[in-house]
Parts: sequence; structure tokens; C-alpha cells
Amino acid sequence: MDEKSSQTYKFKNAIIATGSRPVEIPSFKYSKRVINSTGALNLEEVPGHLVVIGGGYIGTELGSAYANLGSKVTIIEGGDDILAGFEKQMTQIVKKGLKNKGVEVVVKASAKGVEESDTGVVVTYEAKGEEQKVEADYVLVTVGRRPNTDEIGLEEMGVKFLERGLIDVDKQCRTSISNIYAIGDIVSGPQLAHKASYEAKVAAEAISGEKSEVDYLAIPAVCFTDPELATVGLNEKQAKDEGYEVVAGKFPFAANGRALALNATDGFVKLVSRKEDGLLLGAQIVGENASDMIAELGLAIEAGMTLEDIAMTIHAHPTLGEISMEAAEVALGKPIHMITK
Repeated sequence: MDEKSSQTYKFKNAIIATGSRPVEIPSFKYSKRVINSTGALNLEEVPGHLVVIGGGYIGTELGSAYANLGSKVTIIEGGDDILAGFEKQMTQIVKKGLKNKGVEVVVKASAKGVEESDTGVVVTYEAKGEEQKVEADYVLVTVGRRPNTDEIGLEEMGVKFLERGLIDVDKQCRTSISNIYAIGDIVSGPQLAHKASYEAKVAAEAISGEKSEVDYLAIPAVCFTDPELATVGLNEKQAKDEGYEVVAGKFPFAANGRALALNATDGFVKLVSRKEDGLLLGAQIVGENASDMIAELGLAIEAGMTLEDIAMTIHAHPTLGEISMEAAEVALGKPIHMITK
């Protein structure tokens, strides 16, 4: 199929899953040395110096990865801080790791433009009221993603849209046209692959006549920095904002035997619970293997488990998983391996 030919398909039901693409800044048009996340994953060389525009998930992950490979990395972020979706007590640990790798993080900065040559780029940005220039081999632009919903004929079909090109769907992922469904980055919610996969299952079950519908109670979010960040459910502030009286318990990696053996002692597990009965409302982890550890706590939230349930679950020793158990004990006021006031 090409621009001079087409194919026609007939269907009883359809699921639209066209994903998203990186947002392009007008003053940073993509080219050989002005790259997006896809380009960053396909570089044939390790840059001597990489400038990253945007300190969100993708920019910080890729910046961390190239810093680990030996690149000098500069992250330019327009907001007050990088990784805005996570609690500051979590991101402080990641920022410490970035600093130890020599990564420069510039916040409250506005990227103005780029000059490109055959051998590199010069990026201009403004910070603290002053214009700055930085030379680098490449500039990576990671300022968000746009849903791929334009130019595929959805408007002509009568599909209803929300803001920013997102498709309006119900709890079964059904669009305004009853036999057309939409999932993933093109509908509301976090742009996460596991969310899209979950929605695909719900849509498929709805098409087959099941009464399935989405329930976003415990969608984990993970950032593969060094150390990793992971969160699920509500953090402490969100829980209080929703009217809960909460109890939180935090246990450090530094007091865990496996973390000590791995020389990975930076980080903690924090559990947020409802004060009246200990019901787990959320969990946050920063540290080694946070991406794997968060699954247990997501399951605990889905299952309606309490702090006591987690604390009384026997965890294998020595493992990082024990930290979740010990965080529950801290929240219950009965810690074994740390002293609390």
C-alpha cells in the first residue's frame, strides 16, 4: 500500500492503538544532531557531551543511561525541578546520583534555540534572567509526546475527542462509536505501556460480551534512573488531599542486608495507609530494583490489604523485598531493625 493505492477492511469491531510520537519544538527541529528518544536509542556512538531538553521520565532516564556510558550530560528543565511526578524526597536521591556522575541539572530554564554543524550543536537557553550557551555533540529533546490521532480519518467517522487530540472513551475503552475502541497513549491517563496492555484486555473482553471495565486504582509508574523510582496508588500528600487521615512508614535500603551486600544502600520504601484501619493507599520506592519491588505493593492495594497483612507476610531473607515488610512494621510502630522516636 502506498500514497497512490489503498486497502479497504470491513470489521465488526476495531481497537485503535496508534500510540504517540515525540513533541517537536519549533526552535529545535529534529535533524542529525537534534534528536528525540528514538534517535537517542539509535546513536552509533557515545556522545562526548549530550544536552537533554526536558527533565521528565524520558529525559532523565536517557540522560542517566548516557552518563553511565561515560557521556557528560546537561539536563535543561523548565520547571522547578526534574521528575515532577515523584515526591521530592525520592528525586533528591536520584539527583544525588546524577551529581555523582557529573550530570549538570539546570532548572527554571527556557531552551531558546540551537545552532547545528557537522560535528555538534550549540544550545542557547535562558536561566536566572541570563542567556547561556552550551556546546555538545547532540541535543536530545524530551518535552512530551503527542497522540497519533490526526490524519487517520477519525473526525470524519464522528469519533469524539477531548483536549490535546485524545479520544474520549468510556470505562470499557469504547469511543463515541459503539463498535470502535481506543487504548493507550491516545486516551486519557499516563502514557505507560502496561496501562495500554491492560486497556487492551478490557476492550477485548468488552467486545466478547464480558462486563469488564477499567479500574485504575493501582497503576504503577516506574522511572529507570539510577537508582530506580517507582510509585503506585496515592502518595502521602495525595492521600491527605483526598481527605484521608494517614499513617506513613519508611524503611531505608541502608538497613537491609541484601542492599548492603549489593552496595546499593541509597533509597527507601515508603508505605501510605489509612489511619483508621491500616488499609494500604499507596507506596513509593526509590532504590535498587524498585521496578520489580513495586509489583507486590500494587497487588496489596488491589487486594485491599492492610499494613498488618504486609508485616505478617513472611518475606525471604536476605532480599530487597523485606524492606516492604519492614516499612509496614515502621508504620505500625513496631520496627525491629531500626530505632524510631
